[in-house]
Amino acid sequence: MYLIRAMRSDWIKTKKTAFRYIVILVPILFPLLVLTYISNYKLDYTFQIRVYSLYFETVGIAITMIAAILTGINIMGEESAGEFRGLRTSPISRTTIYLSKLLMLILITVIDMFVAIGILLLGMKFSYHGANIQYGMFLEGTLFTTIGALFLYGLYLIISINFGIGPTMVIGTGGTLWAVLFQTGMGDRMWQFVPWAWSGRLGTLPIAMLSGFTKFHNMDDNFVKNLYITEMYKGMPIALISFVVISVIGVLWFKRWEGRKIHQ
Repeated sequence: MYLIRAMRSDWIKTKKTAFRYIVILVPILFPLLVLTYISNYKLDYTFQIRVYSLYFETVGIAITMIAAILTGINIMGEESAGEFRGLRTSPISRTTIYLSKLLMLILITVIDMFVAIGILLLGMKFSYHGANIQYGMFLEGTLFTTIGALFLYGLYLIISINFGIGPTMVIGTGGTLWAVLFQTGMGDRMWQFVPWAWSGRLGTLPIAMLSGFTKFHNMDDNFVKNLYITEMYKGMPIALISFVVISVIGVLWFKRWEGRKIHQ
């Protein structure tokens, strides 16, 4: 109950801030831009494959930066309100305060991700009547992309509280560059060890299950299925376990945190 109230309070604090505009406008505008872009795509068996690739490769990279922006802006608001005095003097437990911020960021991301994919799928359904669309695979990709970003929210939250939005943005920018590189063949062997690659890699896995994928790439069905399973087990457990670990570390650290040092 206290956690839900704290999350609600954190959300109210974002009123009339850039945070609120980002989380409302981006999940609406981005899928509309994608729908406009794909209007020139040929409606054949490759249509949904190309749409899936475009959408999730873009989102998988962008979310690494968006997570840094949202986390940094959210904590900047607390910093502006009396140098975190509200956080340090609140009667609510430190654990509840920390988890409320982390879970609010994650909940908003989950909602935004599914709103965005919902708009895209509805647009495809009503604008491209002849297209074969496997909605379940697009929803699965959305879930996987979100899971891949969980660790980053935990990491960015610690950095934002302790150092501010500047270092958070710097690390987010550098991580986004890594995400771009590891979306290519360069990351085939090591992507599971780079948190910024998880969203892009996990989110694009379900494309292998789309009808026509093996024909499009001239690949064997069994090989593709085995590759899907192998890549899934390479990345998903690490992403989930790492999120739990960073969350525990964050809670333990925040319980002892006494504010930023003067030199920070």
